[in-house]
Amino acid sequence: MQGKTEGTVYIQRLLYYHLRSMRAHRIQTYILRETLSAFLLGLALFTIVLLLSRLLNLIELVVDKGVPARQMLSLFGCLLPSFLVITLPLAFLLAVLLVFGRLSAESELVAMKAGGLSLHRLAQPIFMLALVVSFATAAMSLFGEPLGREHMRQQLIHIALDRAAVAIQPQIFNDAFEGLTLYADQVSRDGGELSGVFVCDQRTGTHPATVFAQQGRLQTEKTTGELLMHLSNGTIHRIAAKEDKQSYQIIRFSRYDINLSANSSEEQQETKAKKAKDLTITELLTQLDSQKKDKQPEWRAEIHERFILPLSPILFALLAIPLGTRSHRSNRGGGFAVALCIFMLYYMLLSLSKTLVIEKSWPVTLTLATPSVLFLLIGLFFYLCAVKERPLPGQKQIALLTDGLSDILSRRK
Repeated sequence: MQGKTEGTVYIQRLLYYHLRSMRAHRIQTYILRETLSAFLLGLALFTIVLLLSRLLNLIELVVDKGVPARQMLSLFGCLLPSFLVITLPLAFLLAVLLVFGRLSAESELVAMKAGGLSLHRLAQPIFMLALVVSFATAAMSLFGEPLGREHMRQQLIHIALDRAAVAIQPQIFNDAFEGLTLYADQVSRDGGELSGVFVCDQRTGTHPATVFAQQGRLQTEKTTGELLMHLSNGTIHRIAAKEDKQSYQIIRFSRYDINLSANSSEEQQETKAKKAKDLTITELLTQLDSQKKDKQPEWRAEIHERFILPLSPILFALLAIPLGTRSHRSNRGGGFAVALCIFMLYYMLLSLSKTLVIEKSWPVTLTLATPSVLFLLIGLFFYLCAVKERPLPGQKQIALLTDGLSDILSRRK
């Protein structure tokens, strides 16, 4: 009888812990689902707001330059990675504050804790989601943003060259290309085919070259981003200096190509030299040692910032969970205000650290790591206080501030 009793008690305990784990899994799934939906909504909202700031420039390309809508959508896609680096952590921070604020305001957290679930266990899905958002931010920061910038630069070059070709008007001297004066008796509607072509090329040296051709055709090289003019059946007139004497030369040709987008050698070098923010992390690391000493602090700061930014969702989770669990009257407005304050403070400190490294030559690693370490220590302290159900430092002041901001936002609405 005693053995049966002990076996029964053991089975009852197993069933109890099994049911408790099932209940905990359902609650964690519920919290994760609520946070994920708020996160996606905030991500879409913040991304659209940032895109609207560039929308006028893109609309100007469509209206004034005649850029097709397909290319405009491609430019939107190039801008997305640079926006997601900012909107991913911000949307996650806001989602955690809103969800835990609502659970606290509606006393759901009290019921969950009464059911035997600690705050640490309730926060597990949040930290899992924070890791996912961190990996996504890392992909955008290390590779997505620089690749988007490079693709957008190439797109703008192609658009500028294509629009320059269309801008050529018949029977008018066109000086849209630096160092060139172009005249065509007839121009096709798309600007690609020319007839009766006259070109004055002042890029060849002290004496310009004059080119006459019966036919011409404009073509953009997509690989190099150059606009070429293929001329046929014409002559080149120029003055050539030879042994301190000048002679007039006439060269006949059946085919002759002119690079309309060619710059001087110095301008080409400046065009080829990319900025640090336009390079992927692999290019930054491989080209760092070849840079001049005055540029190396900027490159090192860029590299460290690329690796530090993906840590922000984890830091924000440590701060958002304890701040969201406190009770306040209107969690939505207050949560939005707290999210913006935390986000702006973190990025202002990070931007200040980067400026000190570049301008004042402060130690790169120590200076740029300081904001993250500071937020990590504060977040751990706040999180431990919330787990142990101790009041947060300045909790009343924070509540008054967020409630006041919430009232201001509600009045504006």
